[in-house]
Amino acid sequence: MTDFHYIFIESLRNTYEAGGVVMLPILLAGVVGFYFLFASWLRIGGDFFRQDIAKVVKRLQKDLSGKASAFGNVSGSESSEQRETIALTRLRKRGGFLSRELSYALEIAQKDLQSFRDYMQVRMMKSVRYMEQGNHIVAVMASAAPLLGLLGTVTGMVSTFEVITLYGNQNPVLMADGISEALISTQSGLLIAFPLTLLKQRLDERIEILKQEMELGATVIDNYFAARTSNFCVNVTCADESRITRHCEP
Repeated sequence: MTDFHYIFIESLRNTYEAGGVVMLPILLAGVVGFYFLFASWLRIGGDFFRQDIAKVVKRLQKDLSGKASAFGNVSGSESSEQRETIALTRLRKRGGFLSRELSYALEIAQKDLQSFRDYMQVRMMKSVRYMEQGNHIVAVMASAAPLLGLLGTVTGMVSTFEVITLYGNQNPVLMADGISEALISTQSGLLIAFPLTLLKQRLDERIEILKQEMELGATVIDNYFAARTSNFCVNVTCADESRITRHCEP
């Protein structure tokens, strides 16, 4: 261990001791808050940082409509199965939370449209809960850290007034410990609450964007397969021409 590391660790220890008894709960609030924050990041994956979220559904719509081939060239000659394969390939190649959910939905819609609709009603709720899991704890820790810092301010000032009561205010050295405890605990609470609040806000915004894109992608898939199913419907006339029925092939 170099002298720099030793001095750094020693300064942290002195700061922790000078902050008083509230430093431990403040640090615990920070550890718990950042743990659940980073856990949410890992669940979302690379989609937390990517800027092309809004383009995923647009690409999916173009692939299914036949306006873009696998190589990005304009083409309308592919069959419906080829277009679906192109869309699946592109989603799997991109990766990420949104692409994975849409690829699952597309695979189920290929098998049965009604099963897809039932699947999406449940899957959408589970996906949102999965992304938001533990976020309320982050908010609680971000709110608790400055309150704990304020508590440290009060205990530090109480210690200062006790010293003044016993020894008077003629010697500022005796009051330094209480004032130091008040300031350091407040500073520590704010240092934890500030980044937690900003990062939690960013996380909520990203989750809301992913939720909206998932709903939009599910709507695109539903409309595509509903239109494709209707294209296989033909009018069937009875032998006596008394009735015309509409027959649909899956």
